[in-house]
Amino acid sequence: MNSWYPGHMLQARDALRSVARYLTAVVEVVDARAPQLTRHAPLARWVGNTPVVLVLNKADLADPATTEAWLQWYRQQPSLLAAVALSAQTPGARQQLKAILVARLTPPFRLCVVGMPNVGKSTLLNRMVGGRRAAVGAKPGITRGPQWIRPEPGWEWLDLPGVVLPRKSRDWRLKALGISALGGDEALSVAQALLEQWPELLGDVGGEDPEVALTTWGRGRGFLGPGGTVDLQRTAVSFLTAFQRGALGRFSLERPPV
Repeated sequence: MNSWYPGHMLQARDALRSVARYLTAVVEVVDARAPQLTRHAPLARWVGNTPVVLVLNKADLADPATTEAWLQWYRQQPSLLAAVALSAQTPGARQQLKAILVARLTPPFRLCVVGMPNVGKSTLLNRMVGGRRAAVGAKPGITRGPQWIRPEPGWEWLDLPGVVLPRKSRDWRLKALGISALGGDEALSVAQALLEQWPELLGDVGGEDPEVALTTWGRGRGFLGPGGTVDLQRTAVSFLTAFQRGALGRFSLERPPV
C-alpha cells in the first residue's frame, strides 16, 4: 500500500502516529451523506487510545432523518468519544464543535483534524481557528504537510493532508460526492449510477430511465452538441456538480447498519 500512497499522505500517517499520544483528541471529518464510506479505516491503528470525535460535515446537504439515524448509531460505538453533525460553512459550527470538546475533554486542548480529501476538513479547521489559516480547494491533497495552528491560549490544532484508501477511491459514490476524482468520461457512468439508485434527484424528469432523465435535464439547460443533440458528458458533469452543491435537494448515499 505504501507504494500507492502519495508522499504527503505517508507524511500525514507518520506525523499522526508520532504525535497521537500527545493529543487530547483526534477530530475525524467525514461527509454526512456517506459517513461510513468516507471514514479512513486505518485511523484507529494510527491513533491508538487517543479519543476520536467524529464530525459529520455537510449535514445541510444530507437527508436529516438519515443523518440522525447515523448519529444514534455512532453514539453507540465505544471507539468514538462523540459524534456531531454540522456544516463547517456556517458560523455556528465553531461553537457547536467547541462545546462538545469542552464538555468531553480536559484542557489544554491539543487536537488534530483528519479526513479524506474534500470532506471539508480544512474548512472546519479554518472555522475553528477563526480564519483562513489552512489551504482550502477542490483539488484532493491541497493540504500538503503537517502544520500546527495556535489560535488562542490553551488550544492547538494540527492540520494534516487528506488521506484516502486505494480500495475505496474506486467507489462511484466517492466520485459522485467529489471526493475521488473523475477520470476521462466517467462523469456519465457515475451520474447514471446515481440516478439508478435515486431517480427522485430529478423528480419526474425522465421517469426511471437515467439516460432519458439526463437527456431531458441537459436539453432544458441548453447543453447541446452538433445537430442539436444533448451533450451527455457535459450534462453529467453539470448534474454531479449540482448534486454535490445540494442544488437538487438533500440526499444521503448511505444508511447505518440495521
